[in-house]
Amino acid sequence: MPQKLSKLEEKAIALLLKYQDKGLLQSELWHKLGVTSREGSRIAIRLEKKGMVKRVKEFAKDRWTRRLVPLIRRVTIEPIRGAPCLSCEQEHVCGEGGVISPKNCPRLEKWVIGSLTAKSEAQAQEAQAENIQEQSVETQS
Repeated sequence: MPQKLSKLEEKAIALLLKYQDKGLLQSELWHKLGVTSREGSRIAIRLEKKGMVKRVKEFAKDRWTRRLVPLIRRVTIEPIRGAPCLSCEQEHVCGEGGVISPKNCPRLEKWVIGSLTAKSEAQAQEAQAENIQEQSVETQS
């Protein structure tokens, strides 16, 4: 059963999901929410009790504080966009023990390989663009 969140807790989760990997310091969260440190601490503790964030002790800006790291993730359909299963004419016979299954489907295999190839190419182009930008900065210095 989903847990009830207050409006401030919802805003806090939305902010934390923007910083999904590294999280936010509690003080940064308070400032972004426009609340007092006391209210910010209470929000963080409630979210931790609900299992939505992890509070990690950290020494930052000459004092001990807590970094809030979200334990939940934003869900999107992006990873399955374009998957052949959604419009497959074999859907009625597909499944475990069926004539066709995801384990032996040639259309699905072709789509997965194509997706991985496209992702690898995009990452290679991104890395190449970063290298060009770094070289440009170095030559300007």
